[in-house]
Amino acid sequence: MRVRVESGGHRVQLPRLIDAMASLEPALVETDFSLLGRELLRRDRKRALVVIFTALDTAPMIEGLLPVLPRLAARHKVIVAGVRDPAVARMAALPERSTAADVHTAAAAERVLFERDRVRDVLDRSGATVVDADADTFAGRVADVYLLLKATGRL
Repeated sequence: MRVRVESGGHRVQLPRLIDAMASLEPALVETDFSLLGRELLRRDRKRALVVIFTALDTAPMIEGLLPVLPRLAARHKVIVAGVRDPAVARMAALPERSTAADVHTAAAAERVLFERDRVRDVLDRSGATVVDADADTFAGRVADVYLLLKATGRL
C-alpha cells in the first residue's frame, strides 16, 4: 500500500485523495495482494471503499487477489479498476489481406481479451465491482461507479 486516505467530510475527502496521489510515481512491481488483504482487514474494522487500480492480468488476479477477495468483500466495498490496452484490440482485428502471422497475432490478442473477460467475471462473482475501460473513459467510469454505489446506499 503506497497511499492511504482516511475518511473525512465530503469537502475534505477529494482534496485529501488528490494530495495523496499527487506524489505517486508509477513503478513496475508485483502487488502483494495477500499483504494488502491482511493490512486492510487488520487496520480497517469499519466498512470502507477499497479501490484497486491494477492491470487485469490473469495470473496476479487469480493467484494473488482472488484468494483474499471474498474476505475483503465481506467487510469492505471493493472496486477493481483496470485500463484496457487499445493495442490488443487493434491486434485482434484481422487486416483485409491477412497473412499467417496476422492470424497468429489476432488469435493471441483474442486469447488475451478472452482471459481478461474471464478474470473480470471471476472477480465480479467473488464480490468486487470491476471497472474495465479504455483510457479515454476510464476516470469517468470509475467516478460513475463510485457515484452509483453512493446513490444506491452500497457504501
